[in-house]
Amino acid sequence: MTLEKLSSPQSGTLGELLTVPKLNTLGLAAYMSPEGAPGHDVIVVVGGQPKSIEVKTRQFLRRPTEITRWPVEMHKKGDADFFIFIELDLRTMAPTFYVLTNEQARAVHRNYEGGGNCYPPEVRKQVSPR
Repeated sequence: MTLEKLSSPQSGTLGELLTVPKLNTLGLAAYMSPEGAPGHDVIVVVGGQPKSIEVKTRQFLRRPTEITRWPVEMHKKGDADFFIFIELDLRTMAPTFYVLTNEQARAVHRNYEGGGNCYPPEVRKQVSPR
C-alpha cells in the first residue's frame, strides 16, 4: 500500500482536531468552530478572554521541506489573534506546531493578488516548534 496525502479539507479538519487537545494539554480551554462557520478555526481562552486562531495544516511523506507554503488569505483571516501552522508527518501522524501571534504571521506573510502565503523557512525562523 502506498502512503498518500489527505485531501486539503481532510488535512485542515485534522489539523483543527489536533490543535484543540494540544492547547488543552497546555492548560488552556479551547474549542473548534463549527464546520463552515464564519470566522476562525479554533477559539482559546487566554487570561479569561477568548482569542481566535487560524489553523493551517500541511502534510509531508518524507521530510518537512516538502512543505513549501501555508496559504493564508490575510484579507479574510488577518484579524485572527494567533496562527498555528502544522507540519504533519504522515508516516507517524506526528504533528509539529508553530504558534505565531498575528504580528509574527504578518511579518512572514507574502501577499499576492487574491491570497498570500507564509513560507516555512520564515515561520521556523520566527518561532520554535511545539
